[in-house]
Amino acid sequence: MEMTARLTIVSQRTLGEILRDRGGRLVPPLTFAAVLFGCMAYQAGNLLGALGGLQLLFPALHWWLLPLAGAVTALLWSGSTARIGRVMTYVVAGMGLLFLVAAIRVIFGGGGVDTSAAGVDPAVLFGLIGTTIVPYNFFLAAGLGSGAGLADMRRGLGLSFIIGMLITAAILVVGSVAITFVSFSDLADTLEGILGSYGRLALGTGLFAAGFSSAATAPLAAAVAGRELLGIDGGSQQFRGIWLLVLLTGLGVALLQLDIIGVIVIAQVINGLLLPFIAVVVFVLANRRSLMGEHVNRWWQNVLAGLVLLFICYKAGELMWNLIVQ
Repeated sequence: MEMTARLTIVSQRTLGEILRDRGGRLVPPLTFAAVLFGCMAYQAGNLLGALGGLQLLFPALHWWLLPLAGAVTALLWSGSTARIGRVMTYVVAGMGLLFLVAAIRVIFGGGGVDTSAAGVDPAVLFGLIGTTIVPYNFFLAAGLGSGAGLADMRRGLGLSFIIGMLITAAILVVGSVAITFVSFSDLADTLEGILGSYGRLALGTGLFAAGFSSAATAPLAAAVAGRELLGIDGGSQQFRGIWLLVLLTGLGVALLQLDIIGVIVIAQVINGLLLPFIAVVVFVLANRRSLMGEHVNRWWQNVLAGLVLLFICYKAGELMWNLIVQ
């Protein structure tokens, strides 16, 4: 994220624009195809997650996916990225606060957080990576460079990372108390036993907030990637067509009434597998002195970034090998 924002600030161009000019004929469309595929895969899980949250609060039937998709469409059709950003900020802030309070009550209320697991399933681990470092965020992160200096950008990223880690840790703590986790209802029942009615309220509201915010972000990110990588005008029918395609594809898959948790995990794994491709592109560009001048990566940044890339590529290879062997 820091490299992407630094690229934007130093070059005064977004990541997509740089790739469009310097990536030849193949890199821009291939990168867009990867981002589009990842967003489409994620969208069904976003809508199903929002629906799962509503179903914990009241008996929402499967057709509630239609008004959910309609609300997302109305928000995106307004065309105001500032308005969309404000709505998403409020929604995510509310979700984070609910999960932080729930995690604190679990820890100090004798919830029995389980830390004894000897290992983690590669698919689960890569799903966590794929949902925490979503590939399309590299294109959204370019917006951090708009009108900002390097110091301001780094302070903003540092604060967002700290908040993100706290929320992620809170969600993991809340999820760890479930004896069985076949459905969201299992986790809600466990939380109710520890936190009372607040447990179901926090989980339901948090799931809805996370699902709805991502359901608006993923289509928008695909359209932004198309604008930057393919030179599509931001107010054109093509721009709207991209986010509408992502939204409708996700809605179509969601309406098939597949297992909610299974769809979400598969989407997260797909995005995790796409992550190394986007990350390597950013890493290479951040080391080009002709583009970055004196702001190219320092040696220690390359060491840290290289270790992260090696870890992600190793885990991606391990996951693919397990899938082939099985």
